[in-house]
Amino acid sequence: MIFKSIKLYFLFFIILFSLVINSSAQTYCVGDNFTFNAQNYIAGEVQWQYSFDGDYWFDYIGETELTHSIIGETPIYVRLKIIDPECLPPYYTDSAFINVLPDPTVAYAGEDQLGIVGTSTNLNANTAEIGTGFWSITSGSGGSINDNYNPTTSFTGVAGTTYELRWVIFNDCGFTQDFVSIGFVDNSFVCGNDLFDIRDGQSYPTVELDGKCWMAANLNIGTMLTGAVNATDNSVIEKFCYADNSSNCDTYGALYQWNEAMNYFTTQSSQGICPEGWHIPSDAEIKSLEISLGMTPTDANLENTWRGTVEEIGTIMKAGGSSGFEILLSGVRNSSGGFMYLEGLGGYEFGYIWSSTEGSNTAFAYRRCWQSGHAGVGRYDTFNKLYSYPIRCVKD
Repeated sequence: MIFKSIKLYFLFFIILFSLVINSSAQTYCVGDNFTFNAQNYIAGEVQWQYSFDGDYWFDYIGETELTHSIIGETPIYVRLKIIDPECLPPYYTDSAFINVLPDPTVAYAGEDQLGIVGTSTNLNANTAEIGTGFWSITSGSGGSINDNYNPTTSFTGVAGTTYELRWVIFNDCGFTQDFVSIGFVDNSFVCGNDLFDIRDGQSYPTVELDGKCWMAANLNIGTMLTGAVNATDNSVIEKFCYADNSSNCDTYGALYQWNEAMNYFTTQSSQGICPEGWHIPSDAEIKSLEISLGMTPTDANLENTWRGTVEEIGTIMKAGGSSGFEILLSGVRNSSGGFMYLEGLGGYEFGYIWSSTEGSNTAFAYRRCWQSGHAGVGRYDTFNKLYSYPIRCVKD
């Protein structure tokens, strides 16, 4: 949107024996109205003319009155032609040059930058082809712009703070503006404190286990999908809530298809959809966690079966267990869009998390399973990536 005011101008041609214009060239804006009036007119037929270069002239068709109005669109010359067949040859007044200034370039402040590790970044606004660009800080304290007139200048802020910056492009005819959010990660995070996700303002408890900091609740970020549709690689985090009920995401966390959770990468321990500075744990990282809680290495390496039953590792990891990992029996969404195994429904009740490790068949990935009546932890790669399970992030 271009912010401007529309103005009306009157230019007078003074007509005596010879005709002259008494106004000098000025700068006007697109959309301004101009009215030309011929005064002290004596005789003859009048014709208003225009030119783009001052050399080649064209008639305004039908403009043969003493008053002529135009709306400014581009720089242009205007003059009056007088024809008196019984007197002199055609006479032309001095021309008036109307310098119509183009609207300023439409401002674009660049994509939002959230979850920045460190305290500085480079901005990425568009260049002002018409007009002058200028950065300003509209919210957030402690920020500093290196060069307010440079669209790609550096910006320095405070860790843990999110800023809103304004990029405005202006000239004498108005201005355009756009805004961008810049957010820096708080590097002073201490495991055991809540993890604040600056992307959507949600918080998650954390727990230190096996020398790493783990989320102690399931991730819940994204736009909820319903029905039998699948998530797609469209730069929007897409989640499922058990039974297509958003309140279940609030209670148990969201369910994600593997590719969506991994942000369409296949590298183990990728960030995926985790907050900046966190990642989706690999199968090996989860095995190390299980061993740290008392599972034998032999059991930990077993696959497509339950392990750690004697040591009751599953019980230790469930909600209320001694580990603080707080696994919930949050159920699953299958590859056809059906939901199963939620806590409180009776019968088989399961909790799951994805790992970031693909199975031997890359259509599958490793997961962990907990069951209401079982003291162990299942390690399986038997369900395809279209199944939807919760995500637990671990700090880098």
